[in-house]
Amino acid sequence: MELIDAIEIPRVSGVFLRQGPRPPQMGSLVLMGHHLIFAPQVETPQGAGETNKDEFCLLHRAIDRVVCEPKSRDPNVKGGFLTLKCKNFMICVFEVPDFEECTLAARTIETLSNLNGFSLDYPFFYRAPFTVLDDGWNAFDVETEFSRISLCAPDLYRISEVNKDFKVCTSYPEKVVVPRGIGDDYLRISATFRDGSRFPVLAYFHKPTKSPVIRCSQPLIGPTNRRCKEDETILNAFLRDSRGIIIDTRGKQQAALSKAKGGGAESQQFYSQWRYFNCATPRIKDLHDSLAKMVDVCLDRSVSSDRWMSKIGSAGWLSSVADYLNAAANVAQCVACEGSSEVPVVVHGGEGVDSTLFATALAQILLDPDARTIRGFESVIEREWISGGHPFGLRNAHSAFAEGAITGPYESPVFLAFLDCVWQMCAQFPHSFEFTENFLLDLFEHSYASEFGSFLGNNEMEKFKHNVKKHTVSLWSYVNNPEILKGYVNTLYEPNESVLWPSVSPQSIQIWERLFLRWQRDWSEVNAIREAAAQWRLKERQLESKALSLRRQLIELTREAHLANGVAAVQLG
Repeated sequence: MELIDAIEIPRVSGVFLRQGPRPPQMGSLVLMGHHLIFAPQVETPQGAGETNKDEFCLLHRAIDRVVCEPKSRDPNVKGGFLTLKCKNFMICVFEVPDFEECTLAARTIETLSNLNGFSLDYPFFYRAPFTVLDDGWNAFDVETEFSRISLCAPDLYRISEVNKDFKVCTSYPEKVVVPRGIGDDYLRISATFRDGSRFPVLAYFHKPTKSPVIRCSQPLIGPTNRRCKEDETILNAFLRDSRGIIIDTRGKQQAALSKAKGGGAESQQFYSQWRYFNCATPRIKDLHDSLAKMVDVCLDRSVSSDRWMSKIGSAGWLSSVADYLNAAANVAQCVACEGSSEVPVVVHGGEGVDSTLFATALAQILLDPDARTIRGFESVIEREWISGGHPFGLRNAHSAFAEGAITGPYESPVFLAFLDCVWQMCAQFPHSFEFTENFLLDLFEHSYASEFGSFLGNNEMEKFKHNVKKHTVSLWSYVNNPEILKGYVNTLYEPNESVLWPSVSPQSIQIWERLFLRWQRDWSEVNAIREAAAQWRLKERQLESKALSLRRQLIELTREAHLANGVAAVQLG
């Protein structure tokens, strides 16, 4: 199928923008293969090369739901309303003079926003208008991370290529870090015992305590209490002088139900050197429903104040964020405060591609100050979420508005909940993160619809199969461009070497207003205040630097004066 074949009407004129990112005005809708453009009606000619500031462009993939309705039930009243509900919670409403044209446009947008696969997606056609100074596809690799680990833990781990050509586990990268004494044959056998073949691999090594964080999927013990000695050997190979800890991101009841279906949890009989804890996190279906309710409440302008607060609580989104933060904090506590060093912590849930990655990634941000820098945060996302096998193609196919036949059972805003958790930490520790919330908001939007290829597909195997890294630009190439990067820097940032312990009490978990109320408020005054504060902070740092330089000069001049006085005294003597 060619994209042009899906375009039933290329242009709709006489359209009135009733609601959207620009003021209400007349204009035209232009429908292209990857974008729609709203072109305002220009009363005065533009200068050469000048564009109308009210024109805006929208990726079809960014649209979550399309609604086409007639203006009136009266057949004599012509025209219709075209409503586009976007994945970033923006709503655009266009009044179209001809209902047939409105229907054609709606059908075109519906088709182009729900194409199967991603080989026709915009990243394969996008040509970067900026110079790629740092190729994001090569910025983060397992060898670089392994070299850091080897400096403080020599001879403990190795890089295995057991998954070359993705033959063992389709959701793992080709290279993984495992205990040095474990052969690839054991890894292959363990893969048959773990859900989705996700055998235990090293996710993170905490240098201060020399404690490794390991991730995998649930063991397939089933109702017959199946056993795998090779899997037991792999986990025991991570042990040093103390018992290890297994944290299951499912509740006890959910883990028990999984056992009846063929999954389960590690048996204390066979994993006797490990302590087992449940730390329940939301199921992906519940998380999806809570986001839909949360967005619905935030868009409701008619609800009273008391009802609004009640609905916010019953939506369940904030409690889900608190549950995820609590799970990550438990992992971090086991790593950093378990009484002795070198305590290995295994994290898994069911399939190991959602709450498992969530907990290991968020725990690293709590534990590692480098993960709170822009570059370090990118590395965590690349290693834990993208290379780690989070199925972005499935989970982010739709957002909060889609319903009915176009939605699937696998859609869930897991990555968005992760970004919300990071924002909660930024709010509680505003000086400890190098990046601003604008960086998090842009990551949210790019994870659902983007001109870059970083979030395409469900795993590294799909990226390899479709040559994503050869034919698209990495998001990190854009972010790390100096001109772009400076817009994400938090001017209040002061490196904090301590482990962060966020509060998860109801009083501490806030609504991320720039996410959920972004399109309901005028943020221009807030932005101006923040910009002014950032400029004053920059001036303060410049003055601090100048004062430090002058202090050094004064010390140097004083030293020279003392030397000169000493020489003069000798000469007089």
